[in-house]
Amino acid sequence: QTVTVGPDGFVSLPLVGDVHVAGMTGNELGTMLTSRLSSYIVHPQVTVSVVDIRSRKVYVLGQVTKPGGYPLIASINVLQLIAEAGGLNNFAKKNGILILRPSPGGVQKISFNYNEVVHGDSKQNIDLQPGDTVVVP
Repeated sequence: QTVTVGPDGFVSLPLVGDVHVAGMTGNELGTMLTSRLSSYIVHPQVTVSVVDIRSRKVYVLGQVTKPGGYPLIASINVLQLIAEAGGLNNFAKKNGILILRPSPGGVQKISFNYNEVVHGDSKQNIDLQPGDTVVVP
């Protein structure tokens, strides 16, 4: 059976009802479900596979070919996200790009100069974190 984890971190399953699964690995969830199902089924066998990750996203807005949200499956830096979004448009302000990063005290603004990065200044080409938004004016 394929189920989707809701925004509250729960899934609803036959026999066991609503189960909080946020933060669990597939193996941890399989072990827990096996334990809960053993009340109803003799020697249950449970396999859990993650089919799609939608909760970890980064966003790119503005003067790129394909603005929008992109899943953060593996580590990705700013230049790679811009490439994934189809690159910069002709009207992009290459020295005014901002990374908006949610933080406990508000939103952190990180400057990114495309021209400097493509000419060797890799310090600005940071790895993105879930929830980051790259704004290309």
